Amino acid sequence: MKNVSVLGLVVVVCAAVLLGGCGKGKKKISERMAEKLAEKAMAMRIKDSQGEEAKVNIADGKMSIKTKDGETTFASGEGASLPADFPKDVYVFKGATIQMAMKVPDGFMLSLKVGEKSAKLAEIFDAEMTAQGWTQEGSFDMGASRSLTFKKGERQATAMLNQSDEATEVMLTVTAEKLSVER
Repeated sequence: MKNVSVLGLVVVVCAAVLLGGCGKGKKKISERMAEKLAEKAMAMRIKDSQGEEAKVNIADGKMSIKTKDGETTFASGEGASLPADFPKDVYVFKGATIQMAMKVPDGFMLSLKVGEKSAKLAEIFDAEMTAQGWTQEGSFDMGASRSLTFKKGERQATAMLNQSDEATEVMLTVTAEKLSVER
């Protein structure tokens, strides 16, 4: 029996959904891919770190994977919204369109689209996070691409901003500092 990493599955499904095409009246390619991946995952019996089987549920454009380690949820497109328990002290850009939302046991990841230049968004994010008691730990500026990392207690928040012609794509992550990759 194969042992499949839940995080690996989520990354593959995320990539399929984000890179998939769309069509009216037909199922999106990404939706079909996500369904096939979920079917294969269930057939391979996804297991958590203690070897217990995970419960996978796909409904209403969202996917959730529950194990004893916690729950991972994923939604993209029209089904994506700010998770109810997203930290209130982490700034989410006003007027942003949420393209993808993921919740993992120790954090969150949002993909946003904002109709503003990355330089202005970086200034806003810095001011708003500082006002909420976060301390900037690092940043980089490569013109159209910027990144800001903040720390507060045991948490870390990072905004990666990538400006295109019409808008700025933002990848916002919030994680517990204790996260580590096991090998």
